[in-house]
Amino acid sequence: MTFIGKAGAALAALQILTATAGAQTKDLALRDAVSMAATAMFLNSGAPGLIVAVVHGDETEIAGVGETAPGSKVEPDGRSILRLGSISKVLTGDLLADMAAQGGVGLSDPFTRYAPPGSSVKSFGGQPFTLLDLATHSAGLPRELRDPAVTGEGNPFAAYRGDYYWNWMRQNAPAYAPGTTAIYSNVGFGLLGEALAQAGGKSFPDLLRDRITAPLGMADTVARLSDAQKPRLMTGLDVFGNPDPNWEATPIMAASGGLYSTADDMARWMRWHLSGEAQATMALAHALWRPHDGLRRAVGVEVTDSEGMGLGWVVSRARDGVPLLLGKSGGLGGFMTYVVLAPNRKLGIFVAASRVNFAMFEGIRQSVRNLAAELAPAGSQAPAR
Repeated sequence: MTFIGKAGAALAALQILTATAGAQTKDLALRDAVSMAATAMFLNSGAPGLIVAVVHGDETEIAGVGETAPGSKVEPDGRSILRLGSISKVLTGDLLADMAAQGGVGLSDPFTRYAPPGSSVKSFGGQPFTLLDLATHSAGLPRELRDPAVTGEGNPFAAYRGDYYWNWMRQNAPAYAPGTTAIYSNVGFGLLGEALAQAGGKSFPDLLRDRITAPLGMADTVARLSDAQKPRLMTGLDVFGNPDPNWEATPIMAASGGLYSTADDMARWMRWHLSGEAQATMALAHALWRPHDGLRRAVGVEVTDSEGMGLGWVVSRARDGVPLLLGKSGGLGGFMTYVVLAPNRKLGIFVAASRVNFAMFEGIRQSVRNLAAELAPAGSQAPAR
């Protein structure tokens, strides 16, 4: 859809958004900015539904437009469940930061320290990669590892198996010395989740719940939906424009892209990041750990529009009126998602569109950056806590 020629739809969408937003905040500028941005993103996305959550200072604005499923006539809201895709990685980064701040693990710990008993891990030239290398996509690991023994129709995620990852690591060394080359790696984050689970003595989903999501009241941010939650799951479109069946992700995918959430939960999470609490954790979570400058190559990590990697985050300096941002995108199971934090400006923006289309994502990304510039223009005073 395009804005031109869709004036009636635009007006209806704006009316929906204004009504929804009015129940959220008294901040007129915030309400209008979110309404206009969400309307434009929705009309240009071709997605059945789109939802935006913004936290700015003490204010929160959540706006949904469209439908929770094609033809449902039910508007998405803060409780509509969606798939985070690779935004799961920055929650994994939070877990790493929290455990490191509490002394449970060290960012510079070699991954081999947390390998299961009896397993072995090859290294590049005798240089073991670390948890930090995994969290910054610089361990020299491939993007994906599909078990070729898993064939046939059905769940396409079934080929991503933890035991296959470990067998592969036993037989294959990373392609590069750790910390020298960045390659976006779902494998790396899957293994990071395994390492944290080993260090914490419980599964990755349980560890994430106990240390991050449950204390924040994020009851809908989970790796597997309950029967009570499933009716609230939105249905998006796959890359061919068909309703996505929402195949269940395998356990090894949880840390890299397997989490579900809601706009309400993401608002709680962003508020935590921006609150000034958990200072030791946030000092680690918000840092630029792996600058692009000095790497031999940097593939798949948005190198042309950022300075480097944090713990799953892409870090972009303030420029062209846009404040310094930590950003992360995702795309899985009928959803495209994007989140940015401007910690210096107490601003967080989360967007989820129920359609997988990587071409339209660039428009969402630019709209979010424009919205960040409108709400917290670089050089202006940050909101008081």
